Amino acid sequence: MKVTQDEIVDRQTVLHIEVDADEVEDHLGRAYRRLVGRVAIPGFRKGKAPREIFERQYGRDRLLEEALESLVPDAVNKAIEQNSLEIASSPHVSIEERQPLPKLKATVPLKPIVELSDYKSIRFDDQPEPVTDEQVESVINRAREAQATFEPVDRPLELGDMAVLGAVEAKAGDRTVLTGKDAEYVLHAEATYPAPGFADQLVGSKAGDSKSFTLKLPDNFRDQAAAGKPAGFKVVVSGVKGKNLPALDDEFAKSIGEGAETLEQLREKVRSELEKRAAEEHRNKLEQKALDAIVDATRFEIPPLMVDHETEHLLVDQHEALSRYKLSFRDYMQSVGKTGDQVVNETRDSALRRVKRALALQELVKAEGVTATDEEIDGEIAKLRASARTPQEIAALQSEQTRNNVRSMLLRQKALGQLVEIVKREPEKQPQATPARGE
Repeated sequence: MKVTQDEIVDRQTVLHIEVDADEVEDHLGRAYRRLVGRVAIPGFRKGKAPREIFERQYGRDRLLEEALESLVPDAVNKAIEQNSLEIASSPHVSIEERQPLPKLKATVPLKPIVELSDYKSIRFDDQPEPVTDEQVESVINRAREAQATFEPVDRPLELGDMAVLGAVEAKAGDRTVLTGKDAEYVLHAEATYPAPGFADQLVGSKAGDSKSFTLKLPDNFRDQAAAGKPAGFKVVVSGVKGKNLPALDDEFAKSIGEGAETLEQLREKVRSELEKRAAEEHRNKLEQKALDAIVDATRFEIPPLMVDHETEHLLVDQHEALSRYKLSFRDYMQSVGKTGDQVVNETRDSALRRVKRALALQELVKAEGVTATDEEIDGEIAKLRASARTPQEIAALQSEQTRNNVRSMLLRQKALGQLVEIVKREPEKQPQATPARGE
């Protein structure tokens, strides 16, 4: 096999590979053995037809196309090894010629160059957001709302009440989009179902009242044919129920089930939980802020193909996410007012940032001498095994690939943890010079 290498530009190089006849014949033989068992040839049992008969029946071109599936990656891997190249990701390969012998062109992304800045001098004095009394009371009030009951009252409907609707119907043109009887509906000012403003239209109604009004249906209305269109509503109010909140006392605190015996203990527990959550959010933000600071100050030489691969992964993820909502990529572009090129360019910017963050974190792991023990890896895999649901998932957790993935995850977590401690650390004080005698 003959291999020539172009000059390295932007951490990429091109290999021109000419495959020799012996290698082609070897892969043609493998291809024949793979194909002969799949096809039927008159006069022979499946898998028993000689190669010359197979080629006469199906043609050498078909055999060559099958052979190229194994020949191409094999030849490229050998060429990379022959030229002692450290690659960053999969090469981009094109077949320049097929006959008489294959010639390949492989664009190879080389290992990036990453030079960390003096990250140990980075300092941030950010502190977690303090938990306020209002936040504590908000959590407690939500718990009260969850225990609220509704009782019949003899007065007009107010926001927060429950309307008992003897009948409700909505039509968008001639299309009936909503119908129901004896439905209970709590009047929330911010409610968007069945349409924004529905609750406001019911305010002031009494038992026995009938109302008709027109509202615009939301764009995400379940009947997409009527979404965003005006609809005429007819409603019959058959009852009004007012909300009763439990008393804010020790008995309420006990009913929450958090182990609090008094209202003050409940407030303390809520505050402690909010402070814990605030500390976690603060730490996560600090991790990302510190990593971004390192990225911005680090010198990178990254092969474009490596960024291309990450861009493709992000676009595939985006397409899959849109498909889960039954939304096409074209509809998405129209909704955000962007062209396909704009979306791809923005995605590429995100991909480049992700690649830089990952590379900087890898270098940080090396610089800090971060390690993960077998016991730590086993512990993480045990956690994953506890949530595995199928024998296939359990079997996958026993693979070497899983161990490598878990090890990488632990190394990243530990490195970020050490980075947070560095950026929070008080700057070291420089020793003061001792004055010379006579000064």
